[in-house]
Amino acid sequence: MCGICGFYGSPDSKKDQQALLDRMNETQKHRGPDDRGTFLEGPAGLGHVRLSIIDLSSAGHQPMLYGDRYAMVFNGEIYNYIEIRDELIREGYAFHTNTDSEVIPAAYDRWGEECLTRFNGFWSIVIYDRVTEELFLSRDRFGVKPLYYTNLPGYFVFASEIKTLLQDGRIRREANDAVIFDYLVNGFVDCTEETFFEGVYRLPAGCCMRIDAQGRQQIHRYYELEQLTGEVNYQTVLKFRDLFRDSVKLRLRADVPVGSCLSGGLDSSSIVCESSRQLREQNAGTEQKTFSSCYRGDPNDERIFIDSVVAKTGVKAYFTYPDGDTLFSDLDHLIYTQDEPFVSTSMYASYCVMKLAHENGVTVLLDGQGADEMLCGYRKARFYYIKRLLSARRFGLAAKEIFYYLPYIRKGKNVSLLADLNMFRQFLGRSGSGDIRHRYLEPSFAKRELNNSYADNERFLLNDFDSIVLPALLRYVDRNSMAFSIEDRLPFLDYRLVEYAMSLPLNAKISDGYSKAVMRMALDMPEVIRNRRDKIGFYTPENSWIASHEDQYRAVFADPDFRAGKYIDRHRILRDWDKLTRGKDDIGLFRYICLEKWMELFDVHSKNAS
Repeated sequence: MCGICGFYGSPDSKKDQQALLDRMNETQKHRGPDDRGTFLEGPAGLGHVRLSIIDLSSAGHQPMLYGDRYAMVFNGEIYNYIEIRDELIREGYAFHTNTDSEVIPAAYDRWGEECLTRFNGFWSIVIYDRVTEELFLSRDRFGVKPLYYTNLPGYFVFASEIKTLLQDGRIRREANDAVIFDYLVNGFVDCTEETFFEGVYRLPAGCCMRIDAQGRQQIHRYYELEQLTGEVNYQTVLKFRDLFRDSVKLRLRADVPVGSCLSGGLDSSSIVCESSRQLREQNAGTEQKTFSSCYRGDPNDERIFIDSVVAKTGVKAYFTYPDGDTLFSDLDHLIYTQDEPFVSTSMYASYCVMKLAHENGVTVLLDGQGADEMLCGYRKARFYYIKRLLSARRFGLAAKEIFYYLPYIRKGKNVSLLADLNMFRQFLGRSGSGDIRHRYLEPSFAKRELNNSYADNERFLLNDFDSIVLPALLRYVDRNSMAFSIEDRLPFLDYRLVEYAMSLPLNAKISDGYSKAVMRMALDMPEVIRNRRDKIGFYTPENSWIASHEDQYRAVFADPDFRAGKYIDRHRILRDWDKLTRGKDDIGLFRYICLEKWMELFDVHSKNAS
């Protein structure tokens, strides 16, 4: 796991090009504290900082030169590199390191772009062909690892993080109005290739880009996830289990300690149970560590479920207890870490877990992202499913699912049945007059049209996976983990497991009020967790945290230098402050705070601002 950066076709002198690469590497050093390097030749400049995971020797130094032809920078892991390397050796290729990195340019030389379909892992890769002077960039199938770029007059700049790009002072720090509108109204982020910075883009997941010697750019999609329809039987459960076990096995490959995040939900609990089983079978002799975020005295705290996993597996458990004071103290760094605004304080829980793991000497963590999106883990999936049953006139089955689910709708003091009903209205594509989501926007800005919505019911799983949900979660976990020099591995996003899960019908995922039905049958976990129908999710006591420092947060909107005035009706927010901080109008107040703080921290201006 590392950070990459560079450019193609810069008009600057070699001295200035080198200075830019050095600044970019320094900005992203948290992504790779173990080593750094640069490469300058012809029109290309490459930078790299390394977090050593496999082959900890200096042989893994990057930019990596392969033969006399390729220079490469790489961020990620190729889990099946041993198998690919053995195949290439049989075809006459030689290797001088034990790294997964060296396999990539060799595979590219042998198979070209097709090599990407052979990789099992996550990555952002940039390869410079020193013969043709062509630059090749790629991002993994689901976009676990980031790759951002922008085009400036006459040249191209790329990096793992936007803050790294911004080291080129010619990049304008201008807000993207369309992205901000989606964010404030629906809480959508990372839905398209556009970012909160106008003119800065992310290379889409499952895509690669080529820039030829004339500077012409072409983006090509090499991978497309499909949602098919299979059948459910006993073999379904066995295959799901076997694919999951093999995914975990691959992700335990490392030359450094591997731990796990543990929230008490199905996803992380099943990962901890399976990794513990495999480590025992391997007689690894290492004590597995888990890291959890809890909230003292909060009714939604999941410590009871976490403790059940600890008791079952015997792992060494570590806990962190974030609160309103620590959030207020860490907020600026959290926003800087994320590069762009984020939806809620739930990301702070992940931030604290990564910090805790770093403090306890763990470099690699297993985490559960992806399971909810492919196995109908969210509440909204039930709405979609029930709507489909009603449309198919399967009223009895629809009634049964409603009956089983009613006791679990929006449990907790910070949430409400009204919020679920408003969500259901959004899924039907109806906002209605007086929609609260527009109430605190600046009136002229509130008239914009949303670019993204929940209304495409036929593709809801693929939408969650491709645009609405998962891309944002992957950005959050990448920035939080890399801020503390940790590689976060995601067993549920093994492409083989994803493709299989997407082939299963909805009744394999939602059944008798349970989400993730096939997963509950296939994987090992404590029975108290297996039998849960409720879902807390990435919960934090956000309202009470804001209330604990409400004077300071109120001052954000009272500041005469308020930057987000084009988007936010701050006078109405100040007028209704007491109502908002006590949760009577659930507009996602934190989003409004986060947007303004982001504009301040990154010196971002709205369009047409003086």
